[in-house]
Order: sequence, then structure tokens, then C-alpha cells
Amino acid sequence: MSDNSVVVNINQFDRSRRSPVAAETLSMLHASRDLLIEGTSRVLTRHAEAMEAALLAMAERSPLVETRNACFAAQALLGKQANELLSACKDAYCTAFNNFVQGRDRNAEIDLSKLSLVDEQDFEITLAVDKATSRLRFNCAEELVALDARAGHLLGRSDLSENENPLGPRALCDALLDGITRMQLEPAARAVLLNQFDLVLTTELAEIYQSINHYLIDHKVMPELKAGSRKRAPAPGAARGAPAAPQAPADSDMLRLFEQMARGSGSGHAGVGGSGHAGPGLLDSLSQLQGGGLTLPDGGRFELPALEGATLHNVLRTLQQSPVMQAASPLDAVLVDAVAMLFDVVFDEPGIPDRLKAQIGRLQIPVLKAAMLDRAFFSQADHPVRRMLDAVATLAVYLADTPAGNARLEAISQVISGVLENFEQDIGVFDAAATELQAMGAALENSLDEAADLGLQEEIARIRRAERIELAPVIVGDIVKRTLKDQPVAEAVRDFLLRHWAQLLTTDYIDEGEQSAHFNSHVETMRELVWSVQPKADMDARLMLVRILPGLLKRLREGVAEIGVPPPAAERFFASLVILHANSVRPNAQPVPLPDLTPEEIEEMTTPAQAAVAEAAQGEPALPEIDDDFTVQARALNKGDWVEFHYEDGTFRWARLGWVSGMKNTYLFSDRDGMSSFSIGLHRLADKLRRGEAVLVERKSITESAFGKLMKLFRQKLGHA
Repeated sequence: MSDNSVVVNINQFDRSRRSPVAAETLSMLHASRDLLIEGTSRVLTRHAEAMEAALLAMAERSPLVETRNACFAAQALLGKQANELLSACKDAYCTAFNNFVQGRDRNAEIDLSKLSLVDEQDFEITLAVDKATSRLRFNCAEELVALDARAGHLLGRSDLSENENPLGPRALCDALLDGITRMQLEPAARAVLLNQFDLVLTTELAEIYQSINHYLIDHKVMPELKAGSRKRAPAPGAARGAPAAPQAPADSDMLRLFEQMARGSGSGHAGVGGSGHAGPGLLDSLSQLQGGGLTLPDGGRFELPALEGATLHNVLRTLQQSPVMQAASPLDAVLVDAVAMLFDVVFDEPGIPDRLKAQIGRLQIPVLKAAMLDRAFFSQADHPVRRMLDAVATLAVYLADTPAGNARLEAISQVISGVLENFEQDIGVFDAAATELQAMGAALENSLDEAADLGLQEEIARIRRAERIELAPVIVGDIVKRTLKDQPVAEAVRDFLLRHWAQLLTTDYIDEGEQSAHFNSHVETMRELVWSVQPKADMDARLMLVRILPGLLKRLREGVAEIGVPPPAAERFFASLVILHANSVRPNAQPVPLPDLTPEEIEEMTTPAQAAVAEAAQGEPALPEIDDDFTVQARALNKGDWVEFHYEDGTFRWARLGWVSGMKNTYLFSDRDGMSSFSIGLHRLADKLRRGEAVLVERKSITESAFGKLMKLFRQKLGHA
């Protein structure tokens, strides 16, 4: 079209005439922009050291020089110029956001005369951006349904697509790449660094999007559309009384949802309904690929990338772009996409080590073929294929990088190899494998219980003693005070019980506990002593004193010797006791006075053991007892549960709960072999959960979690279709 032409391109005309954004709306857009980019920057800053460590580990593991160099370059930039890098990313995002809001779209400025073929490096970067965008959108699907609708409402764009939302993952990933590019990194290093940013943001971006949704709700932007709601915003001008659009199907009716997707993705309806099985051509092709490769009609050969060692590659994504899918029906294509997304979720699961993910990855073609043969795979949580995948995933906690862990991984590999060799069309192969893996998990759990019961006994005894040391002053003090309560006793007896006999009770309690024979015998001796010095008004009481006195004095002397009361102080006490006993049986009210004690004698009566116990009872300062959801989570832990503890250097360890003290709520954890142990109190554990320094390892079904995310994503796609 010439420059002098009077013909107007309608698309460009529409862009140029986009309605101006009101000042109040612009303020909300800018606030939402700042919430997103500032939150993203904080997350990336907090994880900078962990990303450096991950890049170094990748470089050390990679067999390719190019990959190693890219990792080292990205790591060096993070280590030396992290602030400048994040500043460049923030500037790139704000510039792109403002251009979009003001109508200066990047796409509207493309000069078609300058288009050229994309080289391989640019293509790799484009794939990295696409993958990062898909992963972030997948993990934030629920939050983005509401945010996409609110962004379209603010911009006056009812047709705003998910990739056009300036607050969406696509805009964020483009800006991050733009900021990385400004730092003069090589293309390969850019892709590596963007992938690290994506991995860090995957688990935390949803919370940032929630905060933006809540901000917009507070400012009355579509408040009826709650954060995470799947309802579509009504189109501008729609009648208030119009019937509502049909809701998405229930989670249990996944196949019907897939059929809706298929109807919207293909011109025909082949494969929808009918027998519910994939066509023979696709199944035959999958069987050949499972065996190694596929011969094409033109005589060529198609093979999927080899999965060797710790390779993580979703070969189903490669399959989707291959000639194999030419004969697939629209429904088959949707099912292949669903299974591919299932493995995306598995590969993104941080709780599964890469070497176990690599073993699961070997099952991609068999699982797809099984899903095509028996579509109950998508709706039955206890389907044999899903049981097997879940059984493999739950074994992750037992695969420490030790000879024992390596042996367990090899056993898992052999089971998976058996499935690859034997599975043709009989789903029972998966059932047998699932049963074998579940039995393996049960045996490992039993062996850990036995190892913990043996290996933790000494530590349990130490913890119990430490807890009794802490509780002893309270328990013993309470017993002595209750014994003396409302009992008129001379100061010499009161002082003896509080200073010395309490020490003997404390030692008994620490050594053997409250139920021990020694402890209870000494408590009874204390009560007899208090009774013995009370006035005896009748003859029966006096005769009782005569009968018990020899044994009482004997036990008192043994106790005094046991705790090491200085002899002068002990003899003075027993001399006073003779007078007190005589006074207790005197018929007149004129008792013989007791000798006074000098301050030096009182000081001498304080034994070194008392100071030792007082020092032992001083532990680390107690944390405030906050009773919230994290405390409830900690209390709900049971023996055999796993917790992932994170440390400041970016490392983490899995620990198994081996014992919980019912006295002080002390938790004793052991490693993955049931040996090395450490203890932690309830409120300190809750504080670590609160800070993210400890994460509960949920033994949940990974397939159920994956299908839950699939439902959200497919419903979202249907809602925007």
C-alpha cells in the first residue's frame, strides 16, 4: 500500500483510536504494575544465591561445553551485577507496560520490510519464553482468570487475550528477557537465566497475582468476580437479565471437557464420542515408537529423542509436532496434549529429584498409549497407570545420594524397564508394577521404623532427660508447696524441704521420672516429716510417731547423704528436729525454742548440686507461642511424616519424624536412612514453617494434583474460546 493511498487499514485504525484511559483507572493500572514488578523483583532478589548455586550445579553436570559456558556466564552475572540486572528488567517491564497502556503496542510498530528468517539461537530463546510463559500461566491459572477479566475491564478491551494482558506472564517474561538482553549476555546464557527466573517465580507468582486481584477488588473493580473465580465477565452491553452461560463440567467428567476442547479445535468431529478409543493408526505408531522408531510412508524414519541418564525431556511435545499426529482425531490431539501436560507437572514438581523424574520420563509413550486404550485413566484416581505413577513419586523421599539410595533407584528402574518391555495393550502390566512399587515403599517405611526405633533410643532418652531437667523445678516446687500448704511447720523444716529435700526430689525426677519408686518414696518421706512435727493432741497420734520415727530418721539421713548436705548443716537440722518432735508431744503450749542460724550457716547449706541443676534447666530462649495454622500443621505431624528443611546457603534436607515427646512437644527427626537425628520444639518448628524454612512433604497423589491443574487450565481455555 503506497503512502498516498486513501485506503485505511481497519486494524491500525482501531489501534490508533483506542479509548484514552481515565486518570483514576491509570492510577490503578500503575499500582497493579508496581505490585507485579516489585513483587517479582523481591522474589528474584531473595533467591539470587540459590539460583547461582543451581547454575553452578548445572554447569558441573552438563556434558556440553556450550551449556557449561552459558551457565557460568549467567552465574557470573547474577553474582556480580544482580542489582543492575533486576533494575534493567524492571525498567524494561515498566516501559513495555506504559507503551501498551498508552496505545503504543510493540506489534503495531513492526516494519514488515525488515522481516527475515529466525536463526537457531533466536528460535531457542523464543522457545524458552514460550515455555516460561506456559509454566507460569499453568501454575497461576486460577488467579489469572480473574486478573485477565479485570485488566480487560480497566483497559476497555473485552477481547483482551491472555497473552495481551500487560499484567500477564507473557508480558512479564518478555520484559525479563529484554532486561537480561540489555546486560549483553550471549543468547544461550539468556535462555538459561530466563529459565532460572521462571523456576523461582513458578511457586510464588500466584501469590503476587492474588495481591493484585485483592487490590483491584478493594478498589471496586469487578468485586463480584473473586480472585480465582472461573466466571467470565459479562460482555459490554450484555442484558442483565440474559441467561447465564453454562458452567464448566464437574471435575469428575473430564472426558466431556476434553470433547468440548476437541470440538473447538477441529473442523470435524472425528474421534469425539463413538467407541472412546484412539484410532488404530495412532496406537500402532505409539507401539512402534515405544519399541524404538517409526517408519514413515515416504520411507523415512521418525524417532523420539533418547531418554538416557538423568535427561529430562517431554518427548510428547516433540510427538505433537511430528508426522505421527497427522492421522489423529481432534479428541486424540486433546488427549495427547493432556498427557503431555501431566508430564510437564511431574517434571516441574520440586519434591521429586531429577534422577527419579528421568525414570518417570521413560514412561511417557506407554502412559500415553494406555490413556488412549483406556480413557478411564483421566477419571479414575485409582487407575493402574495413575497408581504406578503415584507409587514412583512417593518413593522420592527414599532416594538419598547414598549407596542405599542408588540401589533403590536401580530397583525402580528395573520395574519401569519391565513395563517398557511387556506393555502392549494389557493395562494389568501397570497394575502389577504399581503393586510391586507400593510393596517396595511399605518395606522401606518398615525398615525406617525399625532403624529409627533402634537408632533414636539414645537420643530419645537424652531428650526426655533434658525435658525433665526443664520441668523439674516446676513439678517439684509444686509438690513441696502443696505439702506445706496450710501446715504450721517450723522455719527449720520449711527451709530444709525447700533447700535440700526439693533437690533430692529434683534429682530423682530428672533421673527416673515422676512415676519412679525413688521419687515417690522421697515424696512420702517429706509428707511424714511434715506430719511428724505437727502437735499430737491424742495418745494414738503420739504412738504413731513413735512407730514411724526410726524409719523416718533413717530415710532422712540417707537422703541428706545422697545430695551431699554439709555435715554441720545436717547435724544442726537433726538437732532441731529432736526439739521439734519433743515439742509436738508436749502437753503444754510452751515449746522449747530452736537455735538460730547465722547467715554463713545458711549459705553453707546451699549445695553445689542445686546450682548445677539450675544451670542445666536454662535452655535456649523460648519462642512466643503463636497459635496459628502453622502451629496446627506442626501439631498434626505424626511419626513417619517427612519435612523438608531449608538452610541459608540454599541447601535443603529431608527429615523423617521418628518420635514426638508428649511432655514438651519435642520433635525428633532422622535422615532418610533413619540414622542421623536432630530435635526441635513445637513452636520453633511452627516458626520455621511460618518462615518457609521448613515445608511439609505431602504424600499426596501427584496425578490427582496434576489433573486438578489440567482441569483449571482447560476450563480457562474454554472460557476464553
